[in-house]
Amino acid sequence: MAKRATPPITLPEYERLFRTIHAVVANEKGDPTEACLFFAVAGAYLLKRHHKLSSACPLAGVAGYNLRTETNFALVFGKSEGDLLVADADHFHCWIEVDGWVVDLMAPLFDEMAPADRKGSTIPRFMFQKPVITEANAVNLDTPGAYLHRPNDRLTTELMKGFTDKPGYFDLVQICDQWYARPPKKIAQSIGIADQTGEAKQVPLSMIRLEGAW
Repeated sequence: MAKRATPPITLPEYERLFRTIHAVVANEKGDPTEACLFFAVAGAYLLKRHHKLSSACPLAGVAGYNLRTETNFALVFGKSEGDLLVADADHFHCWIEVDGWVVDLMAPLFDEMAPADRKGSTIPRFMFQKPVITEANAVNLDTPGAYLHRPNDRLTTELMKGFTDKPGYFDLVQICDQWYARPPKKIAQSIGIADQTGEAKQVPLSMIRLEGAW
């Protein structure tokens, strides 16, 4: 059961968080569809700093989303071991939990993340913000719109240690923090980010806009 009756953030706030983090990841020539750890860590940091949501926490583990496509496709992060879905360092997803809600800032990229031969149709750029389901093991992902999140504490600790061991990652989180402005405040449409030679270039805010919410 959610600790709060209403979602912790609004659609404009979610979109602003996504566009800021996505722009920083894309500038680093990284693949945003494989950056769930950075989205979760940076997102949780911004939620604490700018939204005063002190419980915001990045988690890693098994996750699954039925995306309501024509093929009833479910995007699943994890690997099968017998009848179980488990997560490891090569098969996992990251998200944020805050006040009894799941916030997945990767959701606008689900279309790019889903296999083209299985999804059956274009997946809209939607916000994902839903109450935590405590009995995730019982979720049937064949049901349209179903979702599950099963955190793995050991994996989360290992991934977070690897993140903090690389100072450059936190530098990028700090850039997100400097750039982000909570709506309705205006946000700069670009920010100067220094490259490896120390030369700053203007990086534009992500052009991706959202169409709605799951």
